[in-house]
Amino acid sequence: MNEQLPYSNQVLTIATTRRQYAAAISATLLLLLISTAALPFGDLSLSVVKPFLPAFIAWFLFGDLLTAHLLYSQYRAIGNLSILILACTYLFTALIMIPYILTYPGVFTEKGMLSAGSQTSSWLWVCWHAGFPAGIISYLLADRSEKRPVEFSRNALWAFMLTCGILILVAAAAVVTTSAHDSLPVLVEQDKFNHLTNAVIKPLMLGLNFVALVMLVGMKKGKTVLSLWLSVALLAFLMDIVVSLPAGSRYTFGWYMSRFNSLVSAFVLICAIIYEVNRLYVRLVKQQKDLVESREELRAMNEQLTQLTNLDGLTGISNRRRFDELLEGMLEESSLKGHPFSLLLLDIDFFKLYNDRYGHQKGDLVLKKVAQLIDGCLQDGKGVAARYGGEEFAVLLPFADRAEALGMAHAILEAIQAADIPHETSLAAPRVTASIGSSTNQRGEAWSREEMISRADRALYKSKAAGRNRAAAAEEE
Repeated sequence: MNEQLPYSNQVLTIATTRRQYAAAISATLLLLLISTAALPFGDLSLSVVKPFLPAFIAWFLFGDLLTAHLLYSQYRAIGNLSILILACTYLFTALIMIPYILTYPGVFTEKGMLSAGSQTSSWLWVCWHAGFPAGIISYLLADRSEKRPVEFSRNALWAFMLTCGILILVAAAAVVTTSAHDSLPVLVEQDKFNHLTNAVIKPLMLGLNFVALVMLVGMKKGKTVLSLWLSVALLAFLMDIVVSLPAGSRYTFGWYMSRFNSLVSAFVLICAIIYEVNRLYVRLVKQQKDLVESREELRAMNEQLTQLTNLDGLTGISNRRRFDELLEGMLEESSLKGHPFSLLLLDIDFFKLYNDRYGHQKGDLVLKKVAQLIDGCLQDGKGVAARYGGEEFAVLLPFADRAEALGMAHAILEAIQAADIPHETSLAAPRVTASIGSSTNQRGEAWSREEMISRADRALYKSKAAGRNRAAAAEEE
């Protein structure tokens, strides 16, 4: 496309890859090889297969109309007038087939329909083979001079006008070739191509198609999928004329081969477009799959990050940050709904002496074990354990009153004693023990976080003062 239309370039065309170049070159060489090999046998008479031409026209109509539709859809998306001209070119070659097949001798009637003369279908063939290269040239010139896309609000208007123009052009060709067939120069005599056809008309058509092909290759250089395969399509259309030169008459080997090349011309571009659409779809599905997998990985990483943020790295239970968040939320819920809420603060007795005697690594193991024991007492969602700091732990007990909180405290103390972890330097017992202070907001009053912790801390101090290895509750005020 024009360099002044960078956005259209990105949306409309896909840059040609080496693989696509190789495929196009292979198709070109195969087309040239088959067409060249057919030339010596061009005038070989073959059986007259009456259903062949209608079947050929049906396939040709399907290919060109589908190509026109896809090109028109691209025009509607980006508003490039040159693409609309190219779509109308394929529309013309499709629609001109209708009067061509209706007026062809021996297909529907002996002399053709629509009051056709003996030369009508031949001159429609000329219109067909002149219209396609003329449309390609118009597309190239429009593309070169195009400054900006058509405004979206005027897309439909331009499409309507050019489509009407194509319909008028096809209708005019049909009317002129049928109503004035006696005035037209004779191209076919008794199913044989005369000197005028072979010496003048076909060379002119050949020259026009060759000029269009040179312009297309020279201006576009096959840099995009559209221009690359459009060049192959135009070459096939050119070879349609080349193999028909030695044919001499209808239903010869050259005549059948020319129709084969026409079909190649009709389908090569649409096949390339469908292939690219399918390739893009596969890529889109893969990208979608990768995106889903990336989202799942990101979600897992976020969950892991959340856990790392909320959990204590040593013990695996909630950390101080998470404890503060939960305490704030549970106090608010207790105040709103009026249910009791309790807090336990636990301190391992003489833990500094334990570290001095057994080492910090053993001390870390004790912290992990105590955390597991506390967490084990809180099964069935009875509460949440958290590391409060150092050798201190906290237990949040929503819905627990004073008696239930003390009951949980004694259960934790019994679990720690049952673990029977030696502590020779403890002044409370020859094993690891703990002291617990309990604070209960019995009626769901509007207590602050600081007040709740302060009451539990005073109760903890009371249990330590009483000799440790016990639990005490804050006094009710």
